[in-house]
Amino acid sequence: MDIQKLKTFVDLSKTLNYTDTAENLFTTQGNISKQILALEKELGTPLFTRAHRQISLTQQGEITVPFAKKIIRNYTELQVKLNDFQDNKDLTIEIRTIPTMPSYQSFALITQFLKEYPEVHLQLQEEESYNLMTSLKSGKCEMIFARVFNFDDENLERIVMENDEFVAVLPKNHQFAHAKQLDLSKLRDDKFLILGDSTNLYDPVLELCHKAGFKPKITYEGTRVDLIKQMVQNNMGVSLMMQKTAQKFDSQKLAIVPLTTNIANELCFLRVKGKHTKVNDLLWNYIEKENRNK
Repeated sequence: MDIQKLKTFVDLSKTLNYTDTAENLFTTQGNISKQILALEKELGTPLFTRAHRQISLTQQGEITVPFAKKIIRNYTELQVKLNDFQDNKDLTIEIRTIPTMPSYQSFALITQFLKEYPEVHLQLQEEESYNLMTSLKSGKCEMIFARVFNFDDENLERIVMENDEFVAVLPKNHQFAHAKQLDLSKLRDDKFLILGDSTNLYDPVLELCHKAGFKPKITYEGTRVDLIKQMVQNNMGVSLMMQKTAQKFDSQKLAIVPLTTNIANELCFLRVKGKHTKVNDLLWNYIEKENRNK
């Protein structure tokens, strides 16, 4: 049903004058007449009696008035709700991130952005690294914060925030705990506790060990950095982790030793190239600006 026809009907039921209703609704008398006739045809009943250039509501018309007003009121409330929903949606952005994001400066940058733009609703969700690119490209999120090795994807654009590198995480009583740098080959006989295949750090760790001339004896692989840290503290083995994650550990209980060789990697914000929402561009431009100024 055309809401405008109902609005015309309600106004005419008050004025009982085509000229006055036409002026109220900024249209012509002819258009008012056409809308009323169309509504009567749609409802299958006369709403007005017409005699000697005067009109009055029929009994059916009187029955219709309160229902028409209710429909118009409900329709108006629906529009308000939908507009509020769209306004809220336009100010919402979903970002998926590696679980260790709080270890990096980018987390503080996001916090700073939200303080400056409190009207923005940020949905931040952790996800294992191997899923992040898939989630971004499939449209499950609008932006990701991820660790990237050898980036080469012409469909994505990125902002490189910072670099990171691997370090050896050793028990405090390990024979190389006080070394300034460590040749990874010296750990060939140790048991390795590492982040598993569901992260994008698994293959680089194997590659580092391969370059050092050995295959690591892996006794644990998983996704929980805190568990690996606890296992190392309990002398259950050694680990290779990212420096900026490991530096958050208690240095009184663990030794963090730089490696002589490493694999370059970058922490980046990434999004699909093309047109984006206003809030997406707002955040992206903010990150770019702050990154340039740091």
